Amino acid sequence: MLMLLPISARLSARQAIKPSSSKSLSFGRSLTLRSSSTAAAATASSAANNNANNNNFSIKLPTVAALVGASLLTGYCVGSVHTEQITEIQKDRALPKGERGCCSCDEEGSKEEATKLTDAQTQLSTKLQKIVGTSHVHDGLHESSSTGKFLKGARLGYGKALCIVQPGTLEQAIKCLQAIVDAGCVVVPQGSNTGLTGGSVPRNDTEDTRPSVVLSMKRLDAHFPIDDGKRVVCLAGVGISTLASSISNWFPDRESHSILGSTFLNPTTAAGVAFGSGGTLMRKGPARTDRALYCKVSRNKWGENTVEVVNTLGIEGLQDSDFQEHSGENPVQKLDVYANDVRQGYRRTMAKSSKTGLQIKASDTDYQEKVCQYTKDVSRHNSDTTGEDCNRSEGKVLILATVHDTFQAPSKKRMFWVSFPDMETTAAFRREVCLDNPADLPISCEYLDRDSVDIIDRSGRIATYLIRYLGTGDIMGYLWNVKSAIGELPFSWAPLFCDKFLHVFNNWVPEAIPSKFLNKGREYDHNCMVAVGEFGDGTLDRFMERMDAFIKKYNDKASADDVSEGGKMITYVEAESQADITALNAFRFVAALAFKTYVVGEDLQGISVDYGLPKNYEGVPPLADSAVKPLKRMRYSHFGCNVIHEDIAYALGVDTHTEHMAFKQAVEVEGGKLPAEHGHGTEYRAPQDTQKRWMNMDPLNVLNPGIGGLSYLPKYGQK
Repeated sequence: MLMLLPISARLSARQAIKPSSSKSLSFGRSLTLRSSSTAAAATASSAANNNANNNNFSIKLPTVAALVGASLLTGYCVGSVHTEQITEIQKDRALPKGERGCCSCDEEGSKEEATKLTDAQTQLSTKLQKIVGTSHVHDGLHESSSTGKFLKGARLGYGKALCIVQPGTLEQAIKCLQAIVDAGCVVVPQGSNTGLTGGSVPRNDTEDTRPSVVLSMKRLDAHFPIDDGKRVVCLAGVGISTLASSISNWFPDRESHSILGSTFLNPTTAAGVAFGSGGTLMRKGPARTDRALYCKVSRNKWGENTVEVVNTLGIEGLQDSDFQEHSGENPVQKLDVYANDVRQGYRRTMAKSSKTGLQIKASDTDYQEKVCQYTKDVSRHNSDTTGEDCNRSEGKVLILATVHDTFQAPSKKRMFWVSFPDMETTAAFRREVCLDNPADLPISCEYLDRDSVDIIDRSGRIATYLIRYLGTGDIMGYLWNVKSAIGELPFSWAPLFCDKFLHVFNNWVPEAIPSKFLNKGREYDHNCMVAVGEFGDGTLDRFMERMDAFIKKYNDKASADDVSEGGKMITYVEAESQADITALNAFRFVAALAFKTYVVGEDLQGISVDYGLPKNYEGVPPLADSAVKPLKRMRYSHFGCNVIHEDIAYALGVDTHTEHMAFKQAVEVEGGKLPAEHGHGTEYRAPQDTQKRWMNMDPLNVLNPGIGGLSYLPKYGQK
């Protein structure tokens, strides 16, 4: 049964979408996309032709084939000979976020295979195929190169599912959700599956016997501007990199929320809202909107499952009040038609927010004020319970579409690498220069300690260059999928092969950022990459005055105090070109990838933790006296909001789970909150008020059961 909340018009799960009666309207500029694979092929072909013209040396095709075949055969033989030994070494080796070197899921078998399916569950795949088409429903019980990307998390989590379904319209998504819960299955909502804490993939090692179905929203990728570009509407599958590119093309003086960070993985905008991700950009805050279209599942008094569609989009013509009950039309159908027209390149009149919609937040508009309040509170964290239910919901509702503010782009930007002699001075810079007042916040302030600089340089050069020269769009996504596919090959060495390769060949390529920055990072323990912009009111000049005054005050005092031998002063180096800025951003945001490559390449173990510290906390959480001394402690952070990412490397044989739990406790003792932006997933236990909020969203526990320490059982084990 399909039902809408009182604020919504009733929908029928079996109604077809009515075609648009007119396509003479215009929404703005249309986009032309070029296949990245075609472009890559053309580039490769051009390079090959150039090489052929410039060199007389040539190798015949049979010779090439023989060499390749011999190499593959040798690799296969070596891998086969050492399979047993490698498996034994890797099985107890913890990689960042708990991922293990070799997955043992196949040995244990899946819940779906062990549990006898009901008739409804057996017929579910066929029913879903009738809704979305045969090619968009995949068998999730038998992993293949095409299904592995849905079943295995980016760093943590692996499981099998009864099936994987990819709806292509909002109405299809709602019908799929209804069919899945009616069959007695649980739903794992999924975007790009780039989550780091295991919450976006099936889990088989639970007490729950209900089969899982992955509901992938990636095909719902339409997006379009409203309100003359001040806001944008995104269906659930739109990637943040895709959105950033579109906004930049449509409105060069505007930018989307997420233009830095994990954009090279192109996670979806809906996932950002569901996790409260982001925060690199201090003037924007974390991903958040109260304007959304999303589904909740409950049960009516007759015992029927009901899908409730909540509409707070606040768009003229798409509000519930715009439709008469039993008229045969509703907001979902109308938005589907509009989105389909946009996807096909039809011109539509740009939509506008309603008066009600303009009063609803489409970003964290209070963040600038909040982050500058130097208090014991944490600026942002995943257990925040404020806002519309879609925010930080972690899959307990199914997000269909969201409205987001766009932001003024700076007319001028400068970027600096600032190095400090100690943490106390670094924290003073944050307090006195970066957070002086809400109006003059920098664009971003990213912290890197010396271990971070060393590890990124040692194991992240290739990734940095790829992002620098290929950007964060389709090609990088393709390469990421290739890396994942290699990791799924049926060889014991496959999961670690790419990271071993990247580590071995890392030093064959030049340093990924200019030496003027890298030398400072190697010399100083504490470094900040600070980006500052001009927004038409003198922001840039005022920031520079504060920074210059702070550095002069500290360095004059250091000189007057006759610093001891080996003492250092604050130094800074400016990025002199856009190429410098691009290189620095890429260097910072491959940190997590570089750490995994480093621990794999050096035959170590690693754990990763993200946490928020109180805004007035100016130190480093100490490790317990009983803690094993790590080989590397890599700290990099969104320094303005005091959200830290910490990657810690240990020797093989160390009980990393014990060290992980002890470190989490150490953070909480200092007043910190975990996690800050990657979501609780299956790795973190959420506070009680957060758990209650999720239980109210999903009383039947059919959407993403088990997250944040919740029960996996129906109705959370309650009768």
